[in-house]
Amino acid sequence: MQAVQATNLAMGQNQNMTLGMKLAPQMRLMMRYLAMPVLELRDEIKNKLDENPALEETNSPEILLSSLEEKHPKDDIPTDWDEEGADRKQKFLENTLTQKESLQDHLLMQLGMQKNIDKAITDVAEILVQNLNNDGFLELPLKEAVPDADDETLQKAASLVQMLDPQGTCVADYKESLAVQASLQDAPENTEKVITEHLEELEKEQYKKIANTLHITEKEVVEIRDFIKTLNPFPGRAYAIVPDQSVIPSFTITAKNGELEVYMNDLAVPELQISPSFKELDESPDADAESKKFVHDKVQDAQSFISMLDMRKETLNKAAEAIIKCQKEFFLKGPKYLKPLTQREFAKIIKVSESTVSRIANSKYVQTDWGFYSFSYFFPSQGESVLEIIKEIIETNKEKHLSDQQISDMLKERGINMARRTVSKYKSLIRRQV
Repeated sequence: MQAVQATNLAMGQNQNMTLGMKLAPQMRLMMRYLAMPVLELRDEIKNKLDENPALEETNSPEILLSSLEEKHPKDDIPTDWDEEGADRKQKFLENTLTQKESLQDHLLMQLGMQKNIDKAITDVAEILVQNLNNDGFLELPLKEAVPDADDETLQKAASLVQMLDPQGTCVADYKESLAVQASLQDAPENTEKVITEHLEELEKEQYKKIANTLHITEKEVVEIRDFIKTLNPFPGRAYAIVPDQSVIPSFTITAKNGELEVYMNDLAVPELQISPSFKELDESPDADAESKKFVHDKVQDAQSFISMLDMRKETLNKAAEAIIKCQKEFFLKGPKYLKPLTQREFAKIIKVSESTVSRIANSKYVQTDWGFYSFSYFFPSQGESVLEIIKEIIETNKEKHLSDQQISDMLKERGINMARRTVSKYKSLIRRQV
């Protein structure tokens, strides 16, 4: 009896291990699909359709044309919807959904909204912005970028640009960008030190070595690793405009009669189904074993792919609905009503991991009544809005000489969770701007 139980237990453990081995690659694949922009996903779907005959499209050109006619006058839509005109039609479709904003445009717009900052600093900041590459990095030293500016003004201007959205631009490389982003966010203790001194060891998963060097636990090292995964090492790439390549928003959020509505951009992504003929063959008892295995494998692969696309869509829908609730004032009244919000807080709201939110934020775009934005724009918690609030608290309580912890507590009363050490970093930024 005991031998039978032991055998059953071993079989159960083997099944669990096998399930775990299968699940991990699927989850990795799901994360890859979630991170894909619309055009990249469409290419992935096209490749899948080419390699798997069990997959079929369900939305025909006629359906797409019907959808377009609801949104555009007929005179604006090409009428020769045939195979030869497909490319022209697709370009038209993309143009109706696409608006571009360069990294420089995005940063300069924010610089124009700065208040109570010396014009000499913003002037230098504008020059620095114009010198950023597609990654958001400054390829030449500050002094070479603006030879006439003094060192103090250069440092203040660079710090100003670094804290704009996306955070971590106007630096020399990805490592410095990660360090800047960590300094502006509520990062775990020792995060900046791991980035600047132990990033290679972290990539090699040498957690014990890092823990011993910094006199912390391996669990803390893993927490630092998980936080770093939420950062974007190349913040400018989300705004890079590649010639002849359009950026299509994943969804549109618009106000109608005081109510907000969200539309997923489904037009550019074909809907899929299992081929009826393959489904019939898969269920047929008459097919030979080899053919049946081929058909069954293709049907299973197609079902898995469709399920992943459904999960992707469900996650994006959930994110869009949640961002409407979190940033309702922005969508109704405009950019100056953007509220503090961290990716960590947002992850808790939609009940996903921070890394999932990071994948959404760094690769998705939203069309709004106020313009075209990267999803990361809606997480400004460590940006201008919080900085202005801290400035206001300090100014209002000048005579009290508030401690960092007192400021942290006052921020919490306003619904902003910020650690004492992060408040200290912001006070340093404020002092640089004075």
